[in-house]
Amino acid sequence: MTVVETLAEWVCAVEHGDVPERVRELTRAQIASVIAAIHAGQHSRDAGAVRTAVKGWAATGRASVIASGERWSVQDAVLVNSAYSMALDYDDYLYMGHTGHSAVLAGLALGEAESHAPKDVLTAMVLANELGGRVGASAVLGPQNGQAWSFIHAVEGAVVAAKLWRLSPVQTANALAIALYQPTFTLWPGFMGPGSKVLTAAHPTVVGMQAAAFARAGMTGAREIFEHPRKGFWASFSWAPLPKMLSGLGEAWVSDTLAFKRYPGCAYIDTTLDALFAVLAEYREATGRDLVPADVKRIVVDANLLSVEMDNLSSEHVRPGEPLSPVNVNFSIPFNVGIAVAAGAHDGAALSQEALDANDAAIREIVGKTELRHDWGMSLAVVRAFDGALGGGGTLGQLRPTQLAAVLAGYQKQLGGKKRTGVRPSALLGEWSTLGRMLGAARRRGGGRSGPRDFTRFRMVFPAQVRLETQDGERYQARQDIPIGAPGEPGRVEAAYAKLAREVSLPRERALALSDALRDFEANPVADTVRLSCGA
Repeated sequence: MTVVETLAEWVCAVEHGDVPERVRELTRAQIASVIAAIHAGQHSRDAGAVRTAVKGWAATGRASVIASGERWSVQDAVLVNSAYSMALDYDDYLYMGHTGHSAVLAGLALGEAESHAPKDVLTAMVLANELGGRVGASAVLGPQNGQAWSFIHAVEGAVVAAKLWRLSPVQTANALAIALYQPTFTLWPGFMGPGSKVLTAAHPTVVGMQAAAFARAGMTGAREIFEHPRKGFWASFSWAPLPKMLSGLGEAWVSDTLAFKRYPGCAYIDTTLDALFAVLAEYREATGRDLVPADVKRIVVDANLLSVEMDNLSSEHVRPGEPLSPVNVNFSIPFNVGIAVAAGAHDGAALSQEALDANDAAIREIVGKTELRHDWGMSLAVVRAFDGALGGGGTLGQLRPTQLAAVLAGYQKQLGGKKRTGVRPSALLGEWSTLGRMLGAARRRGGGRSGPRDFTRFRMVFPAQVRLETQDGERYQARQDIPIGAPGEPGRVEAAYAKLAREVSLPRERALALSDALRDFEANPVADTVRLSCGA
């Protein structure tokens, strides 16, 4: 069987009872996280522009726009809801992809509009997470990363619709193939700075749902869409495809790796902010007051390669004198440090346009005092954590020398050139013994099956260390290896519900009722739960 045929067979076979309860619990928390993100972003000008535009053509329907309570067609509601959930980058993520924008929002819209059983809706969300994460992982060694894997949302939209409509394996395979026929390729300039970023998941999700509708009506797709050697998906989207990432279905659940952001912004800022708030708390305890920008002499952030390259990509999108926006600061370590110090918090309110305008001078003052540095030891810790989730030789064990060369060449072409923060390849010599142990372990494991094995022990490692030096010479330091709300940190599920309580703009009693309904999602009609979540 081809890849899409194998995936389709599994999607059609899985029922609610086949999904482990721990995975169902995490998926319920994911719904809470997505709804919280929509409420936090409800004042986004860019998401608001999407809503205004869609309102011009939207037909009255049975699917709710969560930010406003309007009820439109399923596809129109998904388009707008996804834009709001993307607005502040305040989403969830897993190994490997930011799946909630599509898995959750397609499921809620179809579940509400078509009165699907809540257990079926939750199951469809789980399956979308599983395939979305695996498809992203299979193309991880390519020109895109993280949110820029926008093509996964087409896969997820197709999975949710195909499952809820009970399509056959043949129809589901066609739905997946149609969804990937014209996969989106996110261009970094449109993602890092302007408002077009809010469309990243919106259009692909709708395209995926349409693909399932076309398949239901009899349309066919290319069954070899993934593996075709000339212009298939992997040939076009990866320098070195990892097809074994799509194995282990029903044995290893990537949903076990769901992480819920504590702060609006890229996932790669989270450990920096966790460490920074530990430093600010220590300063407050020592001095009896909050830190203000004038107190700061210098802040040094040591971080992993993902955080550093994220910052490098974003650096050209906030030019001197240009107004700050919730989009153009999302991926900058210095700007997010500045926001946290200036506002004393880092939440939806701190990233509102009004707050950014009010704190502009203070934020920029801190930015000028903040230095970001790359640490190879931290980068290797990321590789160990992500590679350790796989059997056999892990990612390293799957690559031939020619593929490794292709990855390095592709990386240089895509991310090379002059950068604000260099990665200093020579500094890797200081970690040579660690790298040698990792490569040796990969070779020793290489004889086993390579692919997802067990994600229950996965740790979402993105190390960062923050050092503060004050004007009076005092020094404070903290390090965080795993973001709060991510696998490997305690209280992950509760972090999602705390985010919901913090960000929803609902009366207290209604917010509590919503939290209770989400914790017991399968016990309540989807329409009732969705309407509880809607803003004014």
